[in-house]
Amino acid sequence: FDVVENLPPESQSRVRILDIIDRSIKSIDLNEVGDQEAISPAIAAAQADLRKRLAPYHESQGLGELALMGHAHIDTAWLWTLAETRRKCGRTFSTVLKYMDEYPDYKFSQSQPQLYEFVKDHYPTLWTRIKERVAEGRWEVMGGGWVEQDSNVAGAEALVRQYLYGNRFFRAEFGVHTRAVWLPDAFGYPIQLPQIMKRAQLETFNTTKIGWNQYNVFPYHMFNWRGLDGSEVLGVMHPCGRRGYNGSITPADLTAHWQQFKQKNVASEVWYPFGFGDGGGGPTKEDLENGIRIADDYVGVPKARFTTLQEHFDALSESLDVEDLPVFEDELYFELHRGCQTTQAPTKRNNRKGELALRDAELLAAAAMRFGHEYPREELYGAWKTVLTNQFHDILPGSSITEVYDDADAHYAQMLKVANGARDDAAQTLAANIDTSGDGTPVVVTNTLGWVRTDVAELPVAAAPTEGTTVVDPAGKAVPCQLVEDGFGAKAVLFDASELPAVGHAVYRLADAKPAAVGRSDLRATEKKLENRFFVVYLTATGTIRRIYDKRAGREVLPKGAEANELQLFDDRPQNFEAWDIDFNFDESRTPLDNVVSIAVTETGPVRATVRVVKSTGKSTISQDISIYRSIPRIDFRTEVEWYEKRRLLKVAFPVDVLARDATYEVQYGAIRRPTHESTPIDRAKFEVPGHRWIDLSEGDYGVSLLNDCKYGFDVRGNSMRISLLRSTTSPDPVADEGHHEFVYSLYPHADDWRQARTVQRGYELNAPLIARTADAHTGELPAAYGLLAVDRPNVVIDSVKRAEDSDATIVRLYEAHGARGPVSMSFGATPSSVTECDLMEENETPVDLSGPTATFEILPWQIRTFRIEF
Repeated sequence: FDVVENLPPESQSRVRILDIIDRSIKSIDLNEVGDQEAISPAIAAAQADLRKRLAPYHESQGLGELALMGHAHIDTAWLWTLAETRRKCGRTFSTVLKYMDEYPDYKFSQSQPQLYEFVKDHYPTLWTRIKERVAEGRWEVMGGGWVEQDSNVAGAEALVRQYLYGNRFFRAEFGVHTRAVWLPDAFGYPIQLPQIMKRAQLETFNTTKIGWNQYNVFPYHMFNWRGLDGSEVLGVMHPCGRRGYNGSITPADLTAHWQQFKQKNVASEVWYPFGFGDGGGGPTKEDLENGIRIADDYVGVPKARFTTLQEHFDALSESLDVEDLPVFEDELYFELHRGCQTTQAPTKRNNRKGELALRDAELLAAAAMRFGHEYPREELYGAWKTVLTNQFHDILPGSSITEVYDDADAHYAQMLKVANGARDDAAQTLAANIDTSGDGTPVVVTNTLGWVRTDVAELPVAAAPTEGTTVVDPAGKAVPCQLVEDGFGAKAVLFDASELPAVGHAVYRLADAKPAAVGRSDLRATEKKLENRFFVVYLTATGTIRRIYDKRAGREVLPKGAEANELQLFDDRPQNFEAWDIDFNFDESRTPLDNVVSIAVTETGPVRATVRVVKSTGKSTISQDISIYRSIPRIDFRTEVEWYEKRRLLKVAFPVDVLARDATYEVQYGAIRRPTHESTPIDRAKFEVPGHRWIDLSEGDYGVSLLNDCKYGFDVRGNSMRISLLRSTTSPDPVADEGHHEFVYSLYPHADDWRQARTVQRGYELNAPLIARTADAHTGELPAAYGLLAVDRPNVVIDSVKRAEDSDATIVRLYEAHGARGPVSMSFGATPSSVTECDLMEENETPVDLSGPTATFEILPWQIRTFRIEF
């Protein structure tokens, strides 16, 4: 001590000498000392003196405290399959429990109920020991979601189910409701996630990934994250340190972590997750040994303590004034891994189709309960778990190996079989209680969407109807109908269905003779032009569109000289992370796909007219049906691709005659505006962005929406709207996306902006087609045209209807889709006994005004609302 007395407090020589003293004191073994009673107080006094002498150094260096959180980062699947993940859980958790026996201060945190379910099902002894450690407070279950999900591609209701099913599992198995979302490694986070979290009883959002941004440094490590509706949660983005979320406990890593922490003025402690590996492993013995020493005020290193994620935030809440934190009111856009909205297109399609199949199955099964139908709770729960598990942030984004996608295809197929079977069983129960009596073959047409709808229904048939067969509506009036056939010989009857009740049905009929004339078709189709009462569409010799004239608005949709529906190919060779990334300069290699094999008229009406364009790259074939309709103001592009490219990106471009500084993109439970220009570094970084069913470019009185049925990657620069359709990466899956693809995108020109044009509804309609099935003729309790549920505001969307988790009540979830507020009336086909509002956990109920079959409430912009209805 005397040697360092005259050295300045911040001197490195002083620190090194004190470090030697510190190590020397700690190395004394009292068992080897003769006079322990004399030596022990001397050691204690020396340690106290050392702490005092170190204090000026800690103050001069601004060293704070670290909350050491031991965890195992176990990717649910990535460079291994789910089967291997089960084994990884067994090995990792065995190691954790062994070290807990050896180190009594060691605490461990682990996310993802799916991993716990693996252990419960396959390792019962481990499961028992884990439950014991959870009960004593040393093992923390945390994270909230069923898996650490991708949050860009997962649908709105799927994000709700991640937290509903995740925390219900934790409650049932451990008696714990986690309050912190743990998503360290996902590739961006949507702007409505704060509201979903808040309404699911979650308080804190944690990640590291935005710290990986390619161009712009995120300004905060602690902030209030505000969603579209104004909901706020505490956002924490811990410094990446030297190893990100897989930190190791070394003086260099801990010091770097603290030094990178931006907001030392608001918090004196920051958490530090440590553990080895992306595929399990967890904290090592070296970590734990180092942690014990550093926790005892290791010289020149921030103070540290073993803790759990929630313990850290509980302690932080006592010292942190949340009101003083900056507010971040935007999506957490990740400036990297932009290709993850497109890679592995079949998985993206299965995800969208699976979410929609479960939506329809739950809605119809809940409606059929009124007639004694047994709601298939366990079957649908199992199907949802398949969807949620495959939303893990390496499976759904497309960054896993071939075997993962082989498994996913099989799991999705089984899930769709269950969901479609549940839907059909419920629809059959409902049809048995509908009055279908009358002449001809009854056709029950079901609309699962929450507004009165005019659309085209498609009735599968085993064979062509007899000569003179027509379709009549519930009033007995003939409607346009058309026999169509796909390339595999499956036949269907298309017919116009008008004014279908919201969340309801109408009975049409196949009749042998026409009771009244349908009227002359206004559809026209040649190899160069398609025309209906809405548009005139002019095709080029290469199958692109050179002109669209909007008859209703009396204006051109495309700029003069531009070509739309241009399929564009790009070399796609990112510098790093092949499956994950699209590089900023990809557009420099653009070439149009204009090698036409054939152009032919395949349908001429009276319901739909179609021109088929077939193109080839030499390796791949693209067959596209460009269709217009008698009754729908929409241009569809139904596309099938045999894709065998390598390191290529396929986009489709629609330049439109619209001037706007911002484009609007649908996201979960809302919409977000993003710039169409590159005025700032942040604008330039968003050259590829996520979205869902639609994007839109609008002026004050006119706009164009671009809809899709299974795509998630987009860009809008200037007046050109593009969808990313396919990629062909080679790592980590060397055959990614090879083979057959099917998808639909649609152009929807409209008057006014996207709100007045009801683009939200048009996007839902493309994704949730009418359900048409024949039935037997009989009387029934339900009339031939009947609606189960409706709201009176076009900006309020009924998104899901299901049975409650813990009762026979019906849960209805809706949201405000335009950023507007006002009173809402929700009407039911049968009078409820009570209506209450609840949160996303289906708890914390409050009464809702109910008068007969109608409930009324006020809604605020972008709000998600959930109601429990008792009948």
